Amino acid sequence: MLATSTSTRAVAASRPAPASARRAAVRRAAIAPRASGDDAPALLASSSPASPTLASADPSRRLVLGTAGAALAGALAPFALPARAEVSDSKMVGAYLPAAPDAYPGFHVFSAASPRTPALRAGALDPYTVFLPEQWKEAPVSNAKSGNYCQPRCDEATTEVQFVDPGSGSFSIIIIPTTKLLIAKENPSIEDVGEINGILDAISPAITASVAVEPEEVVKAETVRVDGKAYYSYELLTPFADAGVHNVAVVTTNKNYVILATVGASEKQWAKSENDLKKIVQSFRC
Repeated sequence: MLATSTSTRAVAASRPAPASARRAAVRRAAIAPRASGDDAPALLASSSPASPTLASADPSRRLVLGTAGAALAGALAPFALPARAEVSDSKMVGAYLPAAPDAYPGFHVFSAASPRTPALRAGALDPYTVFLPEQWKEAPVSNAKSGNYCQPRCDEATTEVQFVDPGSGSFSIIIIPTTKLLIAKENPSIEDVGEINGILDAISPAITASVAVEPEEVVKAETVRVDGKAYYSYELLTPFADAGVHNVAVVTTNKNYVILATVGASEKQWAKSENDLKKIVQSFRC
């Protein structure tokens, strides 16, 4: 199309086309289907003679440019942002705790050792761990609830740590001196303290943050052994509990304390996060 004959240019110069005809030709060129390869309109190639477009470039040049682009993308891949956008707040555990094992995707490992809490600082407890979903945040525990004024000689239940997520529920680790449960043995197992249903009356107010649990409110109770250590596991439906209608807890011993890892949730929170809440307490180890 660029190679127009001399005679045609002469005719065009001697007989200028009417303005309306020229405008119609421009409109037809604008709406004509885009061609490819050697059939591309001459206007595309001639509109900027000094800067040929990629479409009109030599095929070998297009190959070089494509290869260079792929190489650049590969080089930048290690610096790409994480795919998960949920961790939008530096206070979320996903922003500062290490990732949990692959069996707990989206969870992070909280490990507590001295001097993390008053009881750990006093040597009253051995370290413990639990896995938490990445968007959860640690909540403050007051001196009165943490036993900061009485460890290691507190004779009441105290709260070690608390984590919350408004859309999912709350999680607490609570300790009760075994002497409060009339256990004189040093470093007893949870089975030394009592059988799974027998100790629930004594420890359930710590789970519910209010009232003792009635037998009909126990949805499930079972004993789980991990590395030879017994854990009592409870699922409760407690409509009058301050901690929430739904409560899940695991209970074992740590030195001379009964230690509870417990979650509480409303109906709405439970419907949304039941699986995650159960995973939290199932991951607790001490």
